[in-house]
Amino acid sequence: MGLVQSVLEGMSRLRADAEGGSSGAPAPWDDYWYYTVGAGSSTGIRITAETVKRIACVYACVSVIGKLVASFPLGIYREFDDGGKDLAPKHPIHQLIATRPNSKQTSFEWRQMMQGHLELRGNAYSEIILDGRGWPIQLLPLHPDKVTVEIMRDGRLRYRYNDPLTNQMRVLLQEEVFHLRNWSDDSYVGQSTVSLGADVFGVALAAQEYSARFFANDARPGGIIEGANFKNKIDKNAFRDDWQESQSGRNRHKIAVLPHGLTYKEIGIKPSDAQLLDARKFSRIEICSMFGVPPHLIGETEKTATYASVEQFNIMFATECLWPRLVNWEQTLHRDLIQDDRYIAKFSMAALMRGDTAARYGAYQIAIQNGWLSQNDVRVMEGLNPIADGDKYWRPANWAELGATVQPLLPGENEVDPTQSDPGNSAGEQALAADANKRYRLLLLSNAERCLRKELEAVRKLAQRQAPPQDYEAFYEKHAGFLAAVLRISPGRARQFCTERLLELATVADRNLVAQKWADAGARELAAMAALHALPSSTTN
Repeated sequence: MGLVQSVLEGMSRLRADAEGGSSGAPAPWDDYWYYTVGAGSSTGIRITAETVKRIACVYACVSVIGKLVASFPLGIYREFDDGGKDLAPKHPIHQLIATRPNSKQTSFEWRQMMQGHLELRGNAYSEIILDGRGWPIQLLPLHPDKVTVEIMRDGRLRYRYNDPLTNQMRVLLQEEVFHLRNWSDDSYVGQSTVSLGADVFGVALAAQEYSARFFANDARPGGIIEGANFKNKIDKNAFRDDWQESQSGRNRHKIAVLPHGLTYKEIGIKPSDAQLLDARKFSRIEICSMFGVPPHLIGETEKTATYASVEQFNIMFATECLWPRLVNWEQTLHRDLIQDDRYIAKFSMAALMRGDTAARYGAYQIAIQNGWLSQNDVRVMEGLNPIADGDKYWRPANWAELGATVQPLLPGENEVDPTQSDPGNSAGEQALAADANKRYRLLLLSNAERCLRKELEAVRKLAQRQAPPQDYEAFYEKHAGFLAAVLRISPGRARQFCTERLLELATVADRNLVAQKWADAGARELAAMAALHALPSSTTN
């Protein structure tokens, strides 16, 4: 019974073959062994990962995905308890995946090859070579068609690899293999897009082969000659061979002369009637949808994208097609190689999402003004060298914690010195109070400058048209309300300030000189007055 049970278990092992995603090896009596390797399609064409490469659309889709995944910066980052992270360039895995995974390939070549295996075969494997300390030092890619995946009794995986260099079968444990999977039904091997879409690729190949045969025949369908009356079969064959010779090879496109009574008629379906071109275009769009690639990226632009919608298609390509693949890479790297929760693998898509120059610089300006990027952060992202004093983070002076009230620093009061000890307040509280007073003064001065600009502009316009005194009075009557609202002072104090301004204007003939005097003095006097007479935060006007 032991031998029989062993044979039955061997027949139920998983198999990662060209069909991709097979849930068990075919039985010895199965018709599989009499077929050409590959998935069957309704067109009768066997579909394999190699034959679909002949379809230009498939090659373009796999190429654009593989090149982008291979070109994105990839590194190992250390995570901190506060949620931040920092690049760890000295981590052994970082050098392995970012620069040189093995002695033969660069990181770009290795990632492009692995992604190609994943797209066409549903699985991508690399053998993990360890040094004496147990650190990975090389990642050697394994061809998926030569790998068989087996499930051991404890649920772990074992990989049998038919090594083409030694022509021997090698057994690798789960810890020795870096295994990328596509969507899987059993969580052990991934299913290939090629086998899942066999009919789609079969139609595309059939249309492509028909087109090739059509043009090989000089884009002319077959025809018949009517009216001939041959004595025997020998005469008929001789006439046919003579006609074929006169209309093929170097004699193509020459004028043909038929004997009296004979007529030539074309037969067969023309490509325009069969809508061959439309069928091939539809196949290209179907293939793009299976890989998640927008058609305009592989040159199919008619009725698929416009100039205005290309940007949205690119964003969709990044989020719907590339991002899930990058997450798969990151999590597989952590599972098979890093195995340390303090470190993570991370791709950067910043280069793909850069946008145009004006939009990018506008985003940088918002980021710097709101304090989540510094000038040097932006310069590094743009490939520029850092500058001195460029690591500071800024934010608007009028920002405060939600619900917090800032008491003004009245003229004559000293700022809080955080270096002085205070039995009632900690040094941190004193520093926060000093920062609050500084922010309040900056906000108050900004509002005072706003009020002064409004006043100077109005006075100069009134002086330019030599307005009567009542126009000045009308302006300052409205301006008093503006001052009270912006500077948060009482309406009575605002009217008193405006009355003093009117009296000063009445003492001179040239109002522009007074306006210039106020402009030279600046808004500090107005800000000081507002600080001295500021209303409590609970008072409403």
